[in-house]
Amino acid sequence: MKRVGTLRLPGFNRSLHDLVSSLSPRALLPLGLAIVALFAVVGPVTDVVNGGRLPASLVVRNTLFASFVALGYAFGWMRRNLWLFLFTLTANVAFSIFGSRGFLQSSPPLAAADVPMRLQRDGTAIVLLMVTSYSCFLRFINGTASRYLRVHAEMELAHAIHQVLVPAIDVRHGDYEFTGFSAPSGEVGGDLVDVVPVDAGWFGYVADVSGHGVSSGVVMGMFKSALRMRLRQSGSLASMLGDLNAVLLPLKSSAMFVTLACVRGGAGGALEYAVAGHLPILRVRADGGVDEITTPQIPIGVFEDYAFVSGSMVCERGELLALITDGLTEVFDATDRELGLDPVKTLLASSRGRPLREIGDAIVSMARAHGAQMDDQTLLLIRRL
Repeated sequence: MKRVGTLRLPGFNRSLHDLVSSLSPRALLPLGLAIVALFAVVGPVTDVVNGGRLPASLVVRNTLFASFVALGYAFGWMRRNLWLFLFTLTANVAFSIFGSRGFLQSSPPLAAADVPMRLQRDGTAIVLLMVTSYSCFLRFINGTASRYLRVHAEMELAHAIHQVLVPAIDVRHGDYEFTGFSAPSGEVGGDLVDVVPVDAGWFGYVADVSGHGVSSGVVMGMFKSALRMRLRQSGSLASMLGDLNAVLLPLKSSAMFVTLACVRGGAGGALEYAVAGHLPILRVRADGGVDEITTPQIPIGVFEDYAFVSGSMVCERGELLALITDGLTEVFDATDRELGLDPVKTLLASSRGRPLREIGDAIVSMARAHGAQMDDQTLLLIRRL
């Protein structure tokens, strides 16, 4: 959705915009006072340049006007408010052309005997205004800005932790090869991709936590830990999903859930799979046909005591399995047309013989060529050699 009434200027500092936009008027008060005091020196400085002979009323007028014009420019720029910026620009131009003419003609200049005292007062005013501006800037930086920087540092740390929890995958187990990666839409993503060795086989999956940001990242970390612990036990994928549901349900908000597509295999072609509220697993056969493999059921963490199910299939040599999240399909172009699953299936069929990493990169490139990334984009490709 496009924003109305915002100012987009090249080279604008995104972090500064985020900071100013997120603060309350009370928190922005020191910054506003600092800007007002800084540019208020225009009045006495103009008087000094003119030898201290300007009418006192004109000095006051220049002081007030410069202060509030600077305030309008600053907050119009930092908050990307087009209307405030244009209003300030119009007022500035109008004052420059018309504002001071009649005022100068109607006000007599200062007498020569009073000039030394005026210059002394101008100097004192300049010093006081500069000290006031500096003090307000320090208060703003030590208060609100320092809190923002701490949050920013914590987000950087969360991003680093996310990179550890969701590393790129390029491994081989027996006669299967795996490639997977996740590209978060922000600093912290809610998608997971993982391949875990289990007994004499392997377990691969992609998962998508609802929502975005830190809360989804926290649930994602809990889900990965719980899943890895559960894989140390035996049992079907259906029983594993039931256990994960029981563990996760009381540890999150009621509005959050996890969708999952997973596959477990061994040395042969027999595979067990389960899909919980997720996009189907795409199976690319050796002849180029693409099947959608799924188990229709709800996501994990929605209802208590839900009976999950799993299925089985046979993966022949040369066949390819693709597990993806909806961040790669729910992408919209300029006409609001969704990419969908069919183009992904077509690409998989036409490139099934290429290296897995090239296929994965091609899927992501196709999605981003269609439209801007709005959600985490994650995939896992599995091929039986």
